[in-house]
Amino acid sequence: MIDVLGSWALVSCTSYKNGNGTPSFGNPPIGQIQYTADGRMSAFLMDPAWMEKGDPKADGLSDFFSYAGRWTLNGDQVRHEIEICSIPKKVGTAFVRTVTPTDADHMELSTAPETSKSGAVYVTVLRWKRVGS
Repeated sequence: MIDVLGSWALVSCTSYKNGNGTPSFGNPPIGQIQYTADGRMSAFLMDPAWMEKGDPKADGLSDFFSYAGRWTLNGDQVRHEIEICSIPKKVGTAFVRTVTPTDADHMELSTAPETSKSGAVYVTVLRWKRVGS
């Protein structure tokens, strides 16, 4: 069984378009995700450059993004049921991520591939390190 319980720090976030990767939320980004034993979770992603600019308006898909809710794990798939979100239209939706442990203290969360109308395939891979390791 994959052990996701606890707190994790974001190491990298890469958005892929047709296999070509671009860093997201800065290089390196700032972020954390927590999974509790009672099924609660929260995630925060931030580009450090946005913080340095001091601009109170954030582009929710590249500067700052946060959400919280409930989580479940089924095999290598973690499902985040979103109850609170910095982008209101995401409340009531779910994010499903493939969990790939790279060792006891590191994991990757990957989005399912999505194909745009133009045929481009998009995937985002977030790499995490267990806090305290």
